[in-house]
Amino acid sequence: MAAKGLDAMLVTEPANVFYLAGFADFVDIAAAAIITATDSCLLVDPRYTVEAQAESKGVRVVEYFGKSTVAAISDLTNELAPSHMGYESDSVTVSMFRELRRRVNSSVSLRSTKGFVQMLRRTKDADEIALMQKAMEIADATFVSVVKDIRVGMTEKEVALLIDNTLRKLGADKEAFETIAASGPNSACPHATPTGAILKPGQFLKMDFGARYHHYNSDITRTVSIGKPSKKQKEVYKIVLDAQLMAIDAIAPGKPGKEIDAVARDYIASKGYGDNFGHGLGHALGITVHDGPALSRTSEVVLEPGMIVTVEPGIYIEGWGGVRIEDDVVVTETGMKVLTKATKELIIIEG
Repeated sequence: MAAKGLDAMLVTEPANVFYLAGFADFVDIAAAAIITATDSCLLVDPRYTVEAQAESKGVRVVEYFGKSTVAAISDLTNELAPSHMGYESDSVTVSMFRELRRRVNSSVSLRSTKGFVQMLRRTKDADEIALMQKAMEIADATFVSVVKDIRVGMTEKEVALLIDNTLRKLGADKEAFETIAASGPNSACPHATPTGAILKPGQFLKMDFGARYHHYNSDITRTVSIGKPSKKQKEVYKIVLDAQLMAIDAIAPGKPGKEIDAVARDYIASKGYGDNFGHGLGHALGITVHDGPALSRTSEVVLEPGMIVTVEPGIYIEGWGGVRIEDDVVVTETGMKVLTKATKELIIIEG
């Protein structure tokens, strides 16, 4: 804040409020934080006061009642009387800013910031990594469990429901995101929505899912074969797996994200499938599923120890099917460590 000439910071993005104040169980903009050099304040309405006081240690919880969130923010800002207060331009709407400007004393300069708190969130400390490791263990165990129960004749929706139920049974607070279960031609859609399509022999089944545990997420993708795979299916699967392993091995601090992306992308292209890998290699992971800079063709982010990223190359062939394999990887002082452990051998679902 001092480096940016700010003596207060208004935080309204829910993930950032949680990161700074330890409170996440609210909706919309029913909570906000104002941080100064000497005070950390969490504004909540009466629906959340008890939870906030229990969860937000070392933070002054300020309850507001009978007024809008913007009015409460304005009143607290006027009480704190900062000279220059930053706000999150990606979270504050135009109408919200106009109301703030109308209500906040003219002596307070309101300054737009972007990615201010997100920069702090990019690297994880040991406690955060431990929570994410637990979320990953739940996802790994879920995969081990569900592949034993998947059968020919099930629908994609039934597979997705099986995954979601298993995640919660094994300790997840909820799913990290809407689970993807896509079979046959649908598996060629990177972010397919589960349908009533029935699993049939000769198809791939792509499953992309994650666990949320104490507000931190895991994200894993595994592709399995329904019945005995064809020669082409084996070939495509091996290309994706080799590309993923090569990219993971290349991860190290100091390297730009686009360099890691190029390792997998160039290999897939060398095998004749360059046009069938249309998305980035991966993304940052943490409090949100896409928690920061991506590993992509244009990524200038330089990897640092403590960053956790996904590595998920894929090949998608319209009308035929697709393969994606995804793991969660933490950047270490000397290289990397793969945190997800579920097998990547091509599993064959019989019966």
